[in-house]
Amino acid sequence: MGTDQVATKGNARHWGNVARVAAFLALLPTAAQPQSGPTPSERNLFAALEADIPELIRMTGTPGLNLAIARRGQVLWEGAFGFADLERRIPMTPRTLTHSGSMGKTYTAIAVMQLVERGVLELDAPVNRYLRGWRIANPLGGREVTIRDLLTHRSGLAGNAAWPVLSAPRPLAEHVPAAYARERNDFYGGAASPTWTAKAGERYQYSNLGIATLGYLVETTNPERLSFSEYVQRHLIDPLGMTSTQFPPVQDSVHIRPDLWARMSRGYAAMGPLRVPTPAIHFEDHPAGTVVTTPADHIRVLLALQRGGELDGARILRAETVREMLTPQHRLGGKDDEFPTGPASSVGLVWNLERWGQPDRSFHHGGAHMWGWTNWYVAFPELDVAIAVFMNQWSLPDDAQGARYQEARAIIEFVRSWVQRERAGQARTVPARSWAWKVSYVQGLMMVEYVNAVLGIAERMSPATIEMMVRGAAPRPDRGGERLWDPEGFRAGLRDLAATDLTPTGIAAFFRSERLQVLSEELPLIYRELGGRGSLPAPN
Repeated sequence: MGTDQVATKGNARHWGNVARVAAFLALLPTAAQPQSGPTPSERNLFAALEADIPELIRMTGTPGLNLAIARRGQVLWEGAFGFADLERRIPMTPRTLTHSGSMGKTYTAIAVMQLVERGVLELDAPVNRYLRGWRIANPLGGREVTIRDLLTHRSGLAGNAAWPVLSAPRPLAEHVPAAYARERNDFYGGAASPTWTAKAGERYQYSNLGIATLGYLVETTNPERLSFSEYVQRHLIDPLGMTSTQFPPVQDSVHIRPDLWARMSRGYAAMGPLRVPTPAIHFEDHPAGTVVTTPADHIRVLLALQRGGELDGARILRAETVREMLTPQHRLGGKDDEFPTGPASSVGLVWNLERWGQPDRSFHHGGAHMWGWTNWYVAFPELDVAIAVFMNQWSLPDDAQGARYQEARAIIEFVRSWVQRERAGQARTVPARSWAWKVSYVQGLMMVEYVNAVLGIAERMSPATIEMMVRGAAPRPDRGGERLWDPEGFRAGLRDLAATDLTPTGIAAFFRSERLQVLSEELPLIYRELGGRGSLPAPN
């Protein structure tokens, strides 16, 4: 085996051990906590995020990011970083609104389930029962499409781009029947995919048109004869006290309240060295995702569902309806599913469910508005934590699902790991250090492992060897190396790991111990800073 192979194997083993530590699960009953305000541990968490998120968005090139974190039914922290508008140098603030994209699908699903509760709609009834003057007909045959099929993306409809337009979109009542009358969807002018690619119930295929159809049903069946947007405002947004949220049919200054329009962020398409402002793109499938909101407002939807459909005295759904929405309907990851994921992923009624039945289970939904905004919100019911993260950037060359939401995923994993360690009685703090010190510290740890553990050299590096490395270190200008180099951090990393039993067990114990001078949650971010692609490798 060559030295490169040895180093690669050792690297995978080391960072696999780190990943195990970062993902350590030990859930104990929650200790009694104050009913308002953050605990000391939470304040430490927020301080760590305040220090590290600027480095994360620098690494990803994200113009701006804002977020909210809630526990015990209340928002405990709001953060904002970078810029809402680069050209005008307008800072991102907690009150900056985003184009939420598909996260709005969860609002539409709640509206549908409210009408199910009222007996207006039946979950397993054919959609055609509620249509007047036209019908849904799948040319591939099979049974009729039900409301449940649309809520679980198992109608047989192919994926589509929400029927985007640059001018004013048609009213929902005109658009939805017209879309079903077409044999092909909106990708590449209909040249890329037919409207239908499966029979009802056959497979999971994410469909904006399917959700738009549900919005159409809300609009045409609600007894108050409200438009879809009016219904959601009256029965979801207003009851939850979401004063900075609106679900307009068109995201423009005509349809969005002036006070909200003045706080909208500008979205950017990231293309290599450029960030280009996205054009105004409107969606005829608007119930699939035209909500404009702030993190602290938007997170109230999660908090209401975490508490069985009620928040601050306002009930939007019955507890049994919430349970139905958050019950796995279809396990994802099958070979026929459009977005195969892990074996622990499933879909409820619109909501995505992860590790359902486990102590760290979560329900969540992402949202992206082409080509300038990517967002994510998630609740961990057993951990009593909810997180909403908004970014005003969409990377076009690397548009994989993981890359699209990379900032949000990194922050969510940071918070999840912290809360789990807190519940296991392992919450800790580290001395306040600069990012350069932390990065250099981990470089020192890596150097000890590569020299002593990977190569099996029992003799530790001498002070003269260490000073040779420090003196000769040449930071890379193209990677901002000068601002990321701290010799004292490097020496500390060398010293700490050199004093450790350099076996896999000993190294893993070090990363679990108080001797580690960075947070476990920071290790994936530092790994990325040092050139690691994505997150830490999976454990061996």
